[in-house]
Amino acid sequence: MTGGGARAAYQVGVVRGIYEITKKEKNLFDVITGNSAGAINSSYLASHAHDWDMATANLIGLWEKLKPQDVYDLRARTISELGVKWLGGAVLGGLTPSGSHINHLLDTTPLQKLLNREIDFSQLNENVHSKLLRGVALSTTNYNSGSNVVFYQGSADISDWSRSDRFSLRSHITINHIMASSAIPFFFPPIKVEESYYGDGCIRQTTPLSPAIHLGADKIIAIGVRFPHNQQRMQEVALSPFKVPTIGQITGIMMNAVFLDSLEADVERMMKINSLIKEGHKEEFKSIPILMLRPSKDLGKMTEKLNEELPAMLRYLLKGIGVSGKEGLDLLSYLAFDKCYTIPLMELGLEDTHKRRQEIQDFIGA
Repeated sequence: MTGGGARAAYQVGVVRGIYEITKKEKNLFDVITGNSAGAINSSYLASHAHDWDMATANLIGLWEKLKPQDVYDLRARTISELGVKWLGGAVLGGLTPSGSHINHLLDTTPLQKLLNREIDFSQLNENVHSKLLRGVALSTTNYNSGSNVVFYQGSADISDWSRSDRFSLRSHITINHIMASSAIPFFFPPIKVEESYYGDGCIRQTTPLSPAIHLGADKIIAIGVRFPHNQQRMQEVALSPFKVPTIGQITGIMMNAVFLDSLEADVERMMKINSLIKEGHKEEFKSIPILMLRPSKDLGKMTEKLNEELPAMLRYLLKGIGVSGKEGLDLLSYLAFDKCYTIPLMELGLEDTHKRRQEIQDFIGA
């Protein structure tokens, strides 16, 4: 499950749909991997993998009740303190003491408390130890080296792996790993894991399918949160007149590049490799069938009527960077952790999945 902030609610509907189609209460998945907000969903499901009916139903219930205040501290005092630190760092620059610079816009202490309540880490450990799960992996970005670091917990026969821009570390999954993987740059604070600081796993995760492969997956279901764009429509929009973009619009495009592009590219690459293997090329490689599930609607555009329903303080912050009306909707879709947005996304995920019932049954062998 890839990242996408609040868009990850779509993944929850998809996974619930997969359960409803297969009715496999145990061993629905052997390997679970996630980046960013997908790491939150992955960890929750891993901790409840002994009962997939309960796991998927309760995760829907969690997202149904979610409010922005459950994710970040929107109290005026907290926002003001962060604002003063930002302003002080920008104006005073090098005059501020070392280490006093602010590096995030929002305080995610409420999210950490929520996940500590909802994710049973001892049960996650037991599910891996009892081999209900072969492995769980969460991707992060190390802010010192700039490399992608995959923290994983799994079977003893799984070996560490490394490439030029990424490597893995066997570890017991904790709240810090989840918070680090889902720490959206600039908005959420970097998270300390042992001696270093980490941020969102999507920043440097150019091969999001890699962890699942290294954990031993024989088949992969990849859940994306990006609606496939029509090429002709994309060209028309790109070449049409438009006013100067706001910071919100620019940030939304940057986030799309970070969160959405890598999964699609990696799936296309794996499909091409599978095709070459099927044709008799690269016999030393193993073919790994993959099924890509993604939304039938643009999740960014589904925020058009959302801004008015969000807390006043959050609207105030977003308006300051150009998110209002029909502008900056992509950025809004990443931060709109509210049931007025997450419930329609889960419903869409459930609906999209059931429309592909036969395809999913054939793929899983249900």
